[in-house]
Amino acid sequence: MSILLAWVTAASTLLAPAHPNDQLAEAIAARAESEAPLFKGDDDRRKTSAFLLAIAFRESSLQANAVGDHVAGKPTSFCAFQIHLPFAARTSEGWTGSDLAEDPEKCVTIALRMIRQSMQMCPAHPLAFYASGPSGCENARAQRISRDRLAIAQRLLRDVRVPASLAAETNEPGAPAAAARRSSVAVRPVLLRPRLSCGGA
Repeated sequence: MSILLAWVTAASTLLAPAHPNDQLAEAIAARAESEAPLFKGDDDRRKTSAFLLAIAFRESSLQANAVGDHVAGKPTSFCAFQIHLPFAARTSEGWTGSDLAEDPEKCVTIALRMIRQSMQMCPAHPLAFYASGPSGCENARAQRISRDRLAIAQRLLRDVRVPASLAAETNEPGAPAAAARRSSVAVRPVLLRPRLSCGGA
């Protein structure tokens, strides 16, 4: 287990202790490590991972297979990041909503691309475009969503601590993740608020 994965696992368990999701944690850490960071100076990718966790927490309580925003009885938003794919739409990669809900790595891949685009569109409110589309940069609600996710990410960065020794605990499957969950964190659980949907993929 990498140090980043140990940190992501501990942070995700803090945010949603009733719904530990090792696959989502692994997908977030893997994508963060394999792509350019979202923030300057984020060499260890913790800022990128914290932002991803904050967004997925607010969107789905870190539920990798979440579906929502039903229209005519059919879901239009999928996976931990509630990617908006209405009426059987697909991502530019050709993935369906079901593909994203079934595969956390695909979900994180799309979310990271959308978040990067949002940050380019609205530097002052980096998640506003993601939250509300083209009008988001000037939208007070979208700006509030952006501030909220950034605040959660900052709290995780400040308070989640994982001993480096956890990265070496690989004696048996599942042991590193369990150890990361036991690691000490000095932070109050973040209050869950209703999910606010994001834009399309």
